[in-house]
Amino acid sequence: MKGNDVRHIFLSCGEASGDRYGADLISALRSLDPDLRISAMGGELVAAAGAEIVASSEPLAVMGFTEVVQAWPEIHRARRSIDRFLKAEKVDLVIPLDFPGFNGWLAGRARSLGIPVFWLIAPQLWAWGGWRTRGFRGKIDRLGTILPFEADFFRQRGFDVFPMGHPLMDDYGGDFPFQESLTLRERNLHDRDKLLTIGLFPGSRRQELDHLLPTLKVTAQAVVGHLGNRPLKFLASVAPGIDPRLVRDAFEGQVETTREPVAKILPGCDLALVCSGTVSLEAALAGVPHELVYHTGAFNYFIARKLVRVPYIGLSNLLLDRPVVREHVQEGASPLPLARSLLRWIARPAEREVFYGDCRELRGKCGAPGVWRRTAAEILRFAGTGRNGAGG
Repeated sequence: MKGNDVRHIFLSCGEASGDRYGADLISALRSLDPDLRISAMGGELVAAAGAEIVASSEPLAVMGFTEVVQAWPEIHRARRSIDRFLKAEKVDLVIPLDFPGFNGWLAGRARSLGIPVFWLIAPQLWAWGGWRTRGFRGKIDRLGTILPFEADFFRQRGFDVFPMGHPLMDDYGGDFPFQESLTLRERNLHDRDKLLTIGLFPGSRRQELDHLLPTLKVTAQAVVGHLGNRPLKFLASVAPGIDPRLVRDAFEGQVETTREPVAKILPGCDLALVCSGTVSLEAALAGVPHELVYHTGAFNYFIARKLVRVPYIGLSNLLLDRPVVREHVQEGASPLPLARSLLRWIARPAEREVFYGDCRELRGKCGAPGVWRRTAAEILRFAGTGRNGAGG
């Protein structure tokens, strides 16, 4: 605490999933402490949750080395705004939420100003090499992990760890209609006269869309050609901050678009094509047979392959350490093979049964619902201790 009665937390979120998680965290924090002051870097969901926006995260939601260079003026502006704010205001705790590139800078800056740092959703240093943890450890006081193997990984490297459980279980645990939607999905897949709904999840970043939308368009056309007269609907998810017209125009009006939360869309999908990232795990937690598609610039991919130390891109495959979902990467993300692979789910019910078993195992590994409520309580406890020093 800094000597005033109202605690003040600064939250930093990036990209669509971080904005969504940040909004959920704000709601949980306010339910426990209605007087809490929350300022933030975030997007429209964090703003709608009632945070005082210091900098918008939407121009910063880029991926890839060349894209970061192009976005550098926006990144620099956001850094200056936040730096001035942290110096001028009495902030009791800084909470970087994922988004390691920008938030790595923020954590270091906060610590240099004497503000404790409780980082949520650990960066995937286990994928990039454990040697990178030393610099990261010096920037934070406490670390919230979401994947089951992360707690031990970071504890062994000297971190003070809080195992959160996976935030997706707040959407996909509890009352989520896993079995009911699975039963309906199986009826649709078995009966050629029933409408087949294929979900398209092209991502939340503009460069993801630029790479994937042309591939998904031709893939959808190939699926239509293979299925003949079967009733078919393509439903494309449009992430916050993305203009729906961008998606509709890419498909020349042949898809239906929706801004509904992914957890609301997936129960109605029989099959799906998804980009790599959080949504690929969501599709598995929902029990939707799908194909994972990843395509980025040639330079970005070359650098990533030199640095990444894990055998899979998809979180489902990483968590179970086996190929639960087929991954179509770079040149392998070709429309015709992708369409054939997607349609394979229809022709092979035994394969679907194995997949559903894997989905149930994943759901068990990702923990119990109530993640943000538990995490909010831990944050307020931590903020109340007045800790100010090196973590771990």
